[in-house]
Amino acid sequence: MSLSLRLHAALLSLFLLLAFLPAGTARAQSAAAGYGEWQLHLPTNRALALAEADDRVYVAAQDAFFYLDKKLGTTRLLSRRDGLSDVGVSTLAYDSVGQKLLVVYQNANLDLLRLQDGKISNLNDIFRKDINGGKTVYQVQITGRRAYLAASFGIVVLDLDKREIRDSYTNIGPGGTVVQVYATAVANGTLFAATSNGLMRTSLAGNPLDFRTWTTDLPALPGNLYRTLAVQQGRVVAGINGDRLYVYTGPGRWQPLAGSPVGVNFRQLTASAAGLLITEPAQVSVLDVVTGARRPTLRPALLRNPQASLRSRDGSFYVADFENGLLRVAPDGQQAEQFLTNAPAGAQAFSVLADARTNTVNIFTGGYTDRYLQRGLFRGFYEFQQGQWTNITSTTLPSLAQYPNPQDLTRGVRTADGTLYVGSYGNGLLEWKAPGEFRLFNPTTNLPNPLRSAIADPTFTRVTDVAADAENRVWVVNRHQIAGQSGLFVFDPVASSWRIIDYFAGSENLDRIALDDAGAAWVSRARAPGSGLGMVAHNAETRETRYYNQAVGREGAARDINDIYDVVKDRAGDIWVGTNKGPAFFPNPGGAFDLQQTSGFQLPYVDKGGEDEVGFATLDNRKINAIAIDGANRKWFATESGLWLFTADANEVLLHFTTENSPLPSNTIVDVAVNDKTGEVFVVTDAGVVSYRGDATITEGKPSCASVFPNPIRPDYAGPVGISGLANNANVKITDVAGRLVYQTRANGGTVSWNLADYNGQRVRSGVYLVLTSDADGKNGCVSKIAVVSK
Repeated sequence: MSLSLRLHAALLSLFLLLAFLPAGTARAQSAAAGYGEWQLHLPTNRALALAEADDRVYVAAQDAFFYLDKKLGTTRLLSRRDGLSDVGVSTLAYDSVGQKLLVVYQNANLDLLRLQDGKISNLNDIFRKDINGGKTVYQVQITGRRAYLAASFGIVVLDLDKREIRDSYTNIGPGGTVVQVYATAVANGTLFAATSNGLMRTSLAGNPLDFRTWTTDLPALPGNLYRTLAVQQGRVVAGINGDRLYVYTGPGRWQPLAGSPVGVNFRQLTASAAGLLITEPAQVSVLDVVTGARRPTLRPALLRNPQASLRSRDGSFYVADFENGLLRVAPDGQQAEQFLTNAPAGAQAFSVLADARTNTVNIFTGGYTDRYLQRGLFRGFYEFQQGQWTNITSTTLPSLAQYPNPQDLTRGVRTADGTLYVGSYGNGLLEWKAPGEFRLFNPTTNLPNPLRSAIADPTFTRVTDVAADAENRVWVVNRHQIAGQSGLFVFDPVASSWRIIDYFAGSENLDRIALDDAGAAWVSRARAPGSGLGMVAHNAETRETRYYNQAVGREGAARDINDIYDVVKDRAGDIWVGTNKGPAFFPNPGGAFDLQQTSGFQLPYVDKGGEDEVGFATLDNRKINAIAIDGANRKWFATESGLWLFTADANEVLLHFTTENSPLPSNTIVDVAVNDKTGEVFVVTDAGVVSYRGDATITEGKPSCASVFPNPIRPDYAGPVGISGLANNANVKITDVAGRLVYQTRANGGTVSWNLADYNGQRVRSGVYLVLTSDADGKNGCVSKIAVVSK
């Protein structure tokens, strides 16, 4: 068969495949996100608020916002990628008449989601307004076409039809003072408010803007005990924490409600067809407010810390639990079903490790403060493999024979056989293979070993960092601060033996480590303001040591590099450091011990373009918490103003992600790592973990034919096509079946991202396209096919 006929046959078969594939099939074949897309790895266990909207239950959790599809029993995380305007949802309310969901953020920003078409309207008036004393919305009550927002500065009335703020009642306290309003309720033309001034009310027919129209029925009690209100069967009910429920019986009169729980703190009161739902610290009660009869109490085993509840139209109950997430409770109140996303057990973390050989990502919790104070956390670590998270904690592995639960885990590294080594800022070094297969090295276990505690108490054996060399030996940084004694050790797992690196000045008080291509250790001295400590390069074989505390810029400019947060080796062998004033790098580190070489750390510069332009130092005066190197040797910088991607020499910004243009839950990036096998960039923020599918990978061993994702390309697909598995830094040409060149580029490591455009920037026409690749020497050539269907 001729080449032309073979190509036409391939085209026909691919288009037939496309025609019969169900929607989403190609995407479902991979657990990873598409190129340029994000995945959220946010825990949903700390649920706070609920709202039922037809076939969905929306949940605001401490670390995430998601909904449950009641029919399918599946959950979906929501973020900016879905059109939301902000992060950190605090409370919710559903307008059943207008079919709109009101989403309230922690900063008082508002989104109104129209469920019929998914349109989102942002109402940022409160967010933008300068208000003394903070802006917290505690509760939303929807009555008629109005939403009443109970807030720390008063009451805001939202017109749901016009999608605008109608009124603000902010000075309703005695003498026109501001009071905190924790809940509202509307009944018979009267607006009730549970406030820091007590239980208050006013007629909506009057002028609620005038504080003189407000009446305080029950004055404030110590401790702000008036926090909840609801209207059930036409009766206004208020909860007084530590006392009981009271019902409004007429002007100025509140009577104890029969059947009320006594002596509890009321977290939420919710009206329902079954009765008033009373969310208490350990259960949810259902009360008939007319007869005082108590319906079955919701107290399933999974209910640990309920925050909110509602009753669905099908008779089941939904509870937001701060430990176990969203629960669906059967009408009998005893059987419960839990809905949790697969995610790390907690949002807060200290560092991330991405290992391409095992295709595994680990998140470590604990660590230490900026100035090395103990945190005392025993939260374990989380492992991501094949699209699933496994939580290694004292909860999932409660037996010490399975997991020793060391405190304040810092950073980790894997050796070639997949064994994980993790530092503990208190309990030494953990060698981890699997549950029950581990060793913990410190002054009291798995002796002999040289690890030392900072004090006589062995639980202060502080390992700040670990690294593996080419012989799979593990270098361990033990910050013990004992003068004159080394804190740098090397563990040989095969021989199960230790080597103490000869003492050099400052080696008792180190922090981060990276090994250069010659095997020398580049370690940072522990940060101390004004100390002038900086970086140390130490050759353990020759016992030579070099100290650096400045980086030189252009035209003689210099910057101190005393406060160092990260040390990494890039793919060219250069050493990069992240400091409190920006990044710096040491080119050709092998020459650091050559007395003839006078170069030291240098500052990268962003060029302005002109030949005589000096430019400016890259991320000048920004704190660099971490640096990750991708398959194209590009630099990912974790800062407190978002995540940055720069070119290999950091002279040009390629990407800058913040909460404004991405699903990042926070702009404070704690750590970042790249999985070289997949190109995924894992980002640890102070509010949770997310990942971004980058377009740079490393191909290990002999490359095979390119893998194309997605393939075939559907008409409605607008993202880039990822071509991976190439020879590293391969030459790539994309042609049509007639051999006409459409696009040409060089791979980022082992991956190319193509936006389906030709050289003129136009989307290519429907057809089969050929991907022709070879390495830099013209070898390892391969031809792959892409089927494209354009509109």
